[in-house]
Amino acid sequence: MIITGLRRTGKTTLMYQAIERLLETEDPRKVLYFSFEEPSPGPKEVEHYEKGVLREPFEDAGRIYVFFDEVQYASGWASTIKRFYDLYPNLKFFVSGSSSLLLSKEALERLAGRFFFLELKPLTFFEFLEMKGAEVGRLEGSKRRAEILFSEYLMKSGFPELAGWGDEAKIAEYIRSVVVDRAILRDIPVIFGSRDIELSERLMGLILPNPGMIANVNALSESLGRSRITVSNYLRYIEASMLVRSLSNFRPAILSSSRKLRKVYPAAPSLIFAYDREAFKESAGAVLETYAVGALGARHYFREGRKEVDMILKGGTGGKEILPVEVKTSVGERDLRKFSGLVEYVGARRGIMISFNQAFSSGNVEVYPAYYAERIFQHEATRE
Repeated sequence: MIITGLRRTGKTTLMYQAIERLLETEDPRKVLYFSFEEPSPGPKEVEHYEKGVLREPFEDAGRIYVFFDEVQYASGWASTIKRFYDLYPNLKFFVSGSSSLLLSKEALERLAGRFFFLELKPLTFFEFLEMKGAEVGRLEGSKRRAEILFSEYLMKSGFPELAGWGDEAKIAEYIRSVVVDRAILRDIPVIFGSRDIELSERLMGLILPNPGMIANVNALSESLGRSRITVSNYLRYIEASMLVRSLSNFRPAILSSSRKLRKVYPAAPSLIFAYDREAFKESAGAVLETYAVGALGARHYFREGRKEVDMILKGGTGGKEILPVEVKTSVGERDLRKFSGLVEYVGARRGIMISFNQAFSSGNVEVYPAYYAERIFQHEATRE
């Protein structure tokens, strides 16, 4: 089981919970947990565990559970796990990491047919409500209550530890130091062997306060004074660390997408808050759009000339049905008419607009409040 996700979203806690459940019925000697967060020679701990703790050959020990946390810091982890997995089918491995590089081409080839994959997403709004002890049912009868809780969530979005915090300065500092700086100062240099920390910081400084910016590599290369290849690589490093996500331009005529001119968003609105609290408060539309992109798991947008749609979701039979999604803090008649025309232009039957607190239907457009965006995604995922 390979578990990936942004830093501090709960991967280690999930492992601890699995271990706690196992210890209800299993011999503690048959459960190994090891974190590679600190320097280590590699995943050779399995051999030490067999000799020093288990004290019997793996093949004679029955089911063994091995948990490796932050395994991306261990060199050759995939080949080591493959060797033990093939030799001892009774070993069950759980590995976690904060980088999508866990699923690199090399790892996929070595572990082909041997793993299940779980991406632990950032804390959702409804999970946040549960942690706050708020009843979801009460939101439907109190728009004011929903708006207050949702605004608080946007500031803390993604990170379970922050649910009960109240100090805005401490919240921002936590996200900057534990999530953003940790990825830039350690993860990217260690995993990629890339030492241009200044470039990583400058790119994040452009992306975080400008959600939805077009990542024009040529323009960025010129303004940052780095080669096009270098800038392109560092954008890839940042995305691999899961600090940001990108959307490609959707082409409705052939149901494909273009890899050029990708739009880039922070992984969660709270990253905007951590970087610039004033920008977070003044750019409500961009913050709302960032939230919707993450909540809906969007991978595409649409732009052709002056025609543009924030997101294009794909679903239905064979993934051929498309659902345009537009985000507006407040939806007016003019917005409806314009978006309705875009829905028809891209060949969709219907479209969805997400506002801060409105809910109604008009023609081929449905309008939902942002705090129900997660439920929209769940509904659309099961819709025929």
